[in-house]
Amino acid sequence: MNNRIDAIYARQSVDKKDSISIESQIEFCKYELKGGNCKEYTDKCKPIN
Repeated sequence: MNNRIDAIYARQSVDKKDSISIESQIEFCKYELKGGNCKEYTDKCKPIN
C-alpha cells in the first residue's frame, strides 16, 4: 500500500508584476501529480526593507 503524500510549496512575490500566481503554481503541480494525494503550503513573499 502506498501512503505517500506529496507536498506542494507555492510562493509568490508580491512586489514583482510578472510573478506567477499561487493558484496557477498549485494547479500545475496537481496536474503533474496526475491525481496523487498532496498537501499544499503557500507563501506570499513580502519584500524586506
